[in-house]
Amino acid sequence: MSASREILLQINSHDRSNLDNPQTKFTVNLGKDHKISSVKAIAIKSLQCQNTFYNITSYNNTWYYDTGGAELSVSIMPGQYNTNSFIASMTAAFLTAGVTVTISSDSITQKFDMTFLPPTSVFRKRSNGQLNPIHRVVGIRSGEGGVTAPVGTYTAEAIRDLSGLKSIYVLSNVMAGGNCITSRSGGSRMALLDVLPVRTPFGGIIHEESRNFETDLLSFDRVLQNNLGNVDIELRDSENNALDSNGSDIVMVLKVWY
Repeated sequence: MSASREILLQINSHDRSNLDNPQTKFTVNLGKDHKISSVKAIAIKSLQCQNTFYNITSYNNTWYYDTGGAELSVSIMPGQYNTNSFIASMTAAFLTAGVTVTISSDSITQKFDMTFLPPTSVFRKRSNGQLNPIHRVVGIRSGEGGVTAPVGTYTAEAIRDLSGLKSIYVLSNVMAGGNCITSRSGGSRMALLDVLPVRTPFGGIIHEESRNFETDLLSFDRVLQNNLGNVDIELRDSENNALDSNGSDIVMVLKVWY
């Protein structure tokens, strides 16, 4: 790379241009006095935020099922659940919908055992072909078959997963463009800047430094004519769902070669 100069750039979601936007999708204006011209490459050096990302979100809190008629669903409130609180909330949601369900967790297999009254079909896929949103949490295998026959008892095929967020996908249209092809949506492009692991439990401080950031730098040769006047950041999960930090700010340090 022929860049002769480099600079560190700290980006804080607290300084976002529009405070009505969430902390996980924002733009920071660098101002005309700090605009960086002739940018050659850019990479994430570090990311820091509190792990306030729920394990049950608006994307995976709904369970689709069928008791012999139309497709039905129950939902629980987004939040941070352990096994016991998840079972209690889901049992209450089904009971409100007129289905008595008993859910237990096998201490050896770590899988859910469920009984339904009346007998209930368990949706692996919905009638529109989409996966049952709660499949990964409960352990409903998303592979073959759409629904089970109405059953009184059901043992999940996969291990339950309440572990929550595992990695943060950092996107930026300004800095990355459509540089990544994803298998989602039939091979669509996404503006992926980097992927950072989440090793910190809920409530702790996530501080990740990209150990190989200088070898993983992203070429900036054809992005916005090499000028960097504002920075847009969006955080997503591995399912390409927008993340919600529940009010916690995101602080990133970028390294820019110019």
